[in-house]
Amino acid sequence: MSLAVKYSTAGTAGQPSPNIWGDCPVDKSLVAPDELTYVWDTFTMNFVADATQLGPWYVVGTSPDTAVVTDEADGVINLSGSGAGDDEAYICSNMLCNEVLKKNSNKRLWFEASIKVLDGDADASILCGLGEAELMAADAIADDATSYPTSALADFDFIGFMAGTDGTNMGGIDTVYHQDGDSGTVTVVQADVVTNTAGTTTNDDVYKKLGFKFDGKSTVTFYVDGTACTTTLDIDDLTSDKLDDALGIIIGIKDDVGGADDLQLDWVRFACDKVACGC
Repeated sequence: MSLAVKYSTAGTAGQPSPNIWGDCPVDKSLVAPDELTYVWDTFTMNFVADATQLGPWYVVGTSPDTAVVTDEADGVINLSGSGAGDDEAYICSNMLCNEVLKKNSNKRLWFEASIKVLDGDADASILCGLGEAELMAADAIADDATSYPTSALADFDFIGFMAGTDGTNMGGIDTVYHQDGDSGTVTVVQADVVTNTAGTTTNDDVYKKLGFKFDGKSTVTFYVDGTACTTTLDIDDLTSDKLDDALGIIIGIKDDVGGADDLQLDWVRFACDKVACGC
């Protein structure tokens, strides 16, 4: 029995979602590592708070704060700014895939992370997904992005999840993408896949599993807590039917008016085919 089959029959609220990972050939990472890029991190290894590197991850942003959440035994890190307006913190990987999110590439991709915003009513913005190397710097999220989704990001490739501030509260979490040349304006694939209206938030101090997968052909499907969102992304909608640049993981938060708002990260998982899979 392959590991792909095993993963399709297991999973709880705190684990990767079977609907995303059931067809991921994770055994390739062991028996044919030249065919699959695979990342799984639960943040259980020691690291120094407020360092610029956390194990295999590097930290970017304006006055970023990082810390271990000591009362969670299975590994959680906390990301925040240092308290001033527009402080921010992002953890980033090296580039993990290139020419994957391309129509008929026959290279599949899987991504999921478990995150928690401690105060969903805070004046903050977040992002969680894959971005190009140039996005992984201070002001990945634009300062005071109250015009979200207009001028919300630095002008580089990104795909995943984002919530922008309205000047008072963080809005709902949307599925989005952005391409070079879009002047930082993200395209919302589906709005409010996690609602966050002040007083009725569903992601205030609650872990949410945010993920997506690409079928290697033409469709990116997004998931929240293992359930597929109703609107998918057709690769035809992208300029040149692809995201041009190599992509890596970027997850973080911007404190738009200060106050050291917090994003906690429990685990992250990623995989992609290095070679065409014939899917």
